[in-house]
Amino acid sequence: MTQRHSFKPAFIVIPYFLLLSIGIVEVWSSSYYFAYRKFHDPNFFLKRELLFVFLSIVATFIFSYINYRFLKKLSMPLVFISLFLLVLLHFDGVNIRGAVRWLKVGRFIFEPSGLAQIALLIYLADFISRKHRYRSDMARGVMPVAFISGLFFMLIALEPDVGTAFLIGLTFLGVIYVFGYKPKYIAMLIFPIAIVLALIIYTYPEKLHRVINFFMTGKVNYQVEHAILALGSGGIFGAGPAEGIYKSLFVPDSYNDFIMAGIGEDFGFVGIFLVLLLLLSILLSIFTICKKCKDEFGRALGFGIGLLLSLEALINLFSVFHLMPPKGITMPFLSYGGTSLLMQGIFIGIVLSIYRYCEFQ
Repeated sequence: MTQRHSFKPAFIVIPYFLLLSIGIVEVWSSSYYFAYRKFHDPNFFLKRELLFVFLSIVATFIFSYINYRFLKKLSMPLVFISLFLLVLLHFDGVNIRGAVRWLKVGRFIFEPSGLAQIALLIYLADFISRKHRYRSDMARGVMPVAFISGLFFMLIALEPDVGTAFLIGLTFLGVIYVFGYKPKYIAMLIFPIAIVLALIIYTYPEKLHRVINFFMTGKVNYQVEHAILALGSGGIFGAGPAEGIYKSLFVPDSYNDFIMAGIGEDFGFVGIFLVLLLLLSILLSIFTICKKCKDEFGRALGFGIGLLLSLEALINLFSVFHLMPPKGITMPFLSYGGTSLLMQGIFIGIVLSIYRYCEFQ
């Protein structure tokens, strides 16, 4: 145990629990009509969401008490397990809406890309802390980490999951830039990432049409159009939980990727503002902790977690507000989903572990 710090983790823990609570309410509010129509149980998604939230909190608690330095020992095993599961998807994956992103585990489905995100962040932090003297060496300091990260990127992009691949690519580039890798090396890595994304988009017509509509015709697809209507109909204070009709009747995945549209309709501008304020509190606190941590592994791991969650929130918001083509990225701590909530709980637990065990500057 290290010295105590003036910074308090309440700025992470309290917003985290508040966002989970808001997510539970909104998942039920946005899904009850669809759940009743499809499963004859208006609380079908609510029950599962409560289980997912419980598991997320348990994961947070466990990982907050595990010394984050222990994760260095798991770096390569997690990489190999994650890569194996991503390859397994192409042989035994569950196809939903033309994408093979899930493996079936009993009655539930698991998304290996969630584990891949954790594995990549731990590997990146471990590599940076061990190989910091080679940051200017292309062969020993850049190519090994670029190769492993590239494997994750390629396998996820081929599912196809362009949104998560894009998220992982941006996170990787952001982490190595902040931790001192030369801009010319980063520029060299941007090119193959862009080529792969372009080829995947070109290969799948529905993704190509989505990009063309956004950048060339300005046409808004059905989901985004009604999400914008839901947001606008909420006004300042919203219609109230389960009162809005757009999210329930016209917005696909309103309890998942487009949950912010439901929050806007039910709780209005005030609700959106509160959610963003809570997210900002968590993210700024994460960056504060990693900035103060003396241990480079802890600093890199904390920054990677903060950057990934920040990009995930921004991509989700930009998709809902029609500032970029929809990417199928969830809103952290709010969207329905077992894998995403579990992994986000682990992220928060790791950050709290860094606060608990890392000596501050």
